[in-house]
Amino acid sequence: MSSSFRRLSFGLCAAVVATAASPVFAAEDHSIYYGSRAGMTLTTVSKTGIGTANAVIMVKHTPKDAKAYCVGYELDNSMACVKRTMAEIKVGDRVTGNCKKGTWTDMYGQSYAFEGATKSADSMAEYAIRDLKSGEILNGSSASRYGVALTIFQQLCPGIAK
Repeated sequence: MSSSFRRLSFGLCAAVVATAASPVFAAEDHSIYYGSRAGMTLTTVSKTGIGTANAVIMVKHTPKDAKAYCVGYELDNSMACVKRTMAEIKVGDRVTGNCKKGTWTDMYGQSYAFEGATKSADSMAEYAIRDLKSGEILNGSSASRYGVALTIFQQLCPGIAK
């Protein structure tokens, strides 16, 4: 294998991994991520009260969303994968927020609070987001669901966490 082909292959793999790990791209097309893997998106049906104490985004997991996950993450273009994904993914039909209080609830019913810029130099996260059930601050990793939670907050309450 030539060194230029290896560099190109490595660059493409790095781009795919970066895209798969970053839910930020969902905010640009107004879909919402339900997980940190490539294609884990929900289709936005409607938005009301954005930026207010009663912000609501109605979402739906569609076959097109399932297909994006199957192709983007599982590398499976089959209808069987789409059907399996549709059957397995159980999420609510909305995300809600109170932008005055800086709190929101995701499609799983998990609630969070935005606490501003991270003050710790040890954190991977730009902002402090508290999981209201556990009381823990999300550490910025995809395992902590930080990117998913932040993206939802940014869509419900634009302009607060940029």
